[in-house]
Amino acid sequence: MALRSPRQRLVTQRGSVRDHLRARPASSRGVGIFSSVFGLLFFLTFLLFAVQIVYSLYATSVISAAAYDAGRQLARTGDPLIAEARFADTVGTYDASAVFSFEGGTSFGDAETIVVSVMGANPTLLPDRFAGPLPFATVHRTIRIRNERFVR
Repeated sequence: MALRSPRQRLVTQRGSVRDHLRARPASSRGVGIFSSVFGLLFFLTFLLFAVQIVYSLYATSVISAAAYDAGRQLARTGDPLIAEARFADTVGTYDASAVFSFEGGTSFGDAETIVVSVMGANPTLLPDRFAGPLPFATVHRTIRIRNERFVR
């Protein structure tokens, strides 16, 4: 008995590859293409969703940091115009607004606590129809900074 290659064994055991393809029913043709396209669309959708989450987390951290810096500036100087300018300079073109207030005093200079409330809409990569109901579509932060004074 002569030694056969693996391909020759396959052909003799199961018939030729063409016979195998012809033996498929017509209803199963194109199934591989359908599942591949569906899998690719599924993967791209979740990739876009993951990118949107990372983008929103980055925007939220930038807004929180800008609000904290503006509040510190306000506690240091007592001038809300300087704090608003710093906040606007830090966030740039991002759609956010900051409201500065104080607790425990008559002005920003002698207040015990500076309160910075920030509200903004996160930029989205998703269509508006899908981005609206997401929980991370907006940023709402309230930051409290103690206004410490040196006592002699």
